[in-house]
Amino acid sequence: MPRPTAGPGEAVVRVTSAGVCGSDISALHGTHPFRKPPLISGHEVGGVIEEIGPDAPEPLKVGARVVIDPQWPCQTCELCVRGDYHLCTDKTMLGVPTWPGGLADLVKVPTFTLVPAPDSLDSSLLSFAEPVAVAVHAVRRAGQLGGVRKALVLGGGTIGTLITAVLSTQAPHLDITVAEPRRPLHDLLSTAGATTTVEDAEQLPGSTYDLVFLAAGVPSLVGTAVKSAATGGTVVQVAVFGSAHPTPIGDLQIREITMTGTATYTKDDIAAALQVIEAKPDLVQRMVTFTEDWTDAARLITKFAAEGPGDVMKLIVRRSAEQ
Repeated sequence: MPRPTAGPGEAVVRVTSAGVCGSDISALHGTHPFRKPPLISGHEVGGVIEEIGPDAPEPLKVGARVVIDPQWPCQTCELCVRGDYHLCTDKTMLGVPTWPGGLADLVKVPTFTLVPAPDSLDSSLLSFAEPVAVAVHAVRRAGQLGGVRKALVLGGGTIGTLITAVLSTQAPHLDITVAEPRRPLHDLLSTAGATTTVEDAEQLPGSTYDLVFLAAGVPSLVGTAVKSAATGGTVVQVAVFGSAHPTPIGDLQIREITMTGTATYTKDDIAAALQVIEAKPDLVQRMVTFTEDWTDAARLITKFAAEGPGDVMKLIVRRSAEQ
């Protein structure tokens, strides 16, 4: 590939950290709706600014460590104008044919996508801010946590674990229960900050939790989430469902339960995610698997496409800023 160069309003980032997502695997299979090969994939990206246009705002400069917000919104629609650019229906995502992604040595991006990262954080972890930002945004959608006493997370996979970590970081007073049928994940969930872990969500008491996160795409859990929410509580819908499912609207109305959705994240969420990563080093160490070079990365990504990720929760391609 030609070496990218930065024009006005642009920066070239030398990648030090690129996460591998399920969308990268589906792109490799040719089944992703808009990541169609040939392309350079990778939308979870962090690194060091190598070149930047002359009009760059402070503190963006050559040598600065950054995380890339992989969303390029239209910037003109009503959603963008009011600040909800992450909901723009005409945005482009990093890692598509028209915007080559971060599984590369260098990536060119608009400067408005860059989020400054602290020098204290290992540069190989910068890309981890993207999946953590999904969890941060989900928690943000729940509203203020000051009056919340008990929270429930339904599903203890990657996102459920990260939601638990965000909750325990931002609201240490919270009593957090996580329902996850895979018993081997319970120790990891405790590291994330879970107070209690259970295998069967159906055994949970009803009308108990001020805040409930639906973090597993299991249709029966929609009813469980509403049943478990306290009167006046909130349910945050996080998991992706491929079709419509019945929702107990009567309970929402009679018990004044708020049910809200959450989608992607903003740059503020990415900045908050960096703080969560710094606050949870033991969790990060257990969740992240690194590759050491491009050959190793290609081997593992190909293996995931053929066999699935196995025990790997998050694969990060680690690169040196000097390479």
